Amino acid sequence: MKKRITIIGGSIAGLTAALIFASAKNNELDFDINIIDDGKPDLGAVAIYNSPLFPSGITGKDIIEQTLNQINSLLKVNYINGKITQITGSKGAFVSKGDNIEFESDYIILATGASSFEIQGLGDIVKPHQLMNKPNKIRLEYTGRQEVKPGIYVAGTASGVTSMVTTAMGSASEAACAILSDIKGAITVIHDTPSSRK
Repeated sequence: MKKRITIIGGSIAGLTAALIFASAKNNELDFDINIIDDGKPDLGAVAIYNSPLFPSGITGKDIIEQTLNQINSLLKVNYINGKITQITGSKGAFVSKGDNIEFESDYIILATGASSFEIQGLGDIVKPHQLMNKPNKIRLEYTGRQEVKPGIYVAGTASGVTSMVTTAMGSASEAACAILSDIKGAITVIHDTPSSRK
């Protein structure tokens, strides 16, 4: 079975979610993943010193490049420079549209950051971000396991977590695990073992 996933936002949250899906690929489950990014990640302007596993002082640009390479070693994804402006449809039959781009998908992850949200079709889901100390930051309203509406999940700072690489990664991992659980119909967690990637 192949599931189509659209991830809107290609910084660390979007890439973490894509990595979870890539690592979950097996003989029974495969993915067609499109990551749409506007090329303006907040992570692109920083160096990171407080995240485990990354070398101290690594730049956001290098984190994005390394993570994309890690994903592609497991599953080739489409990383598209663009902007989604509208989402229509329902779980299993979403359509995401933007300037000269259109994608159909079974599930969507909104990893759009906390600066703004201009995608039409999801109703009034924009709320003030409570855990960032910068003015005019937003989060997206959700229920349960970061589900904005059936089949659409939010990840990273757009979910309302504190603005740190590690919290964005954790939020994205939870959103991806929620989708994997929905696909299977039971709580699903992907754990790698020493032999699982040979």
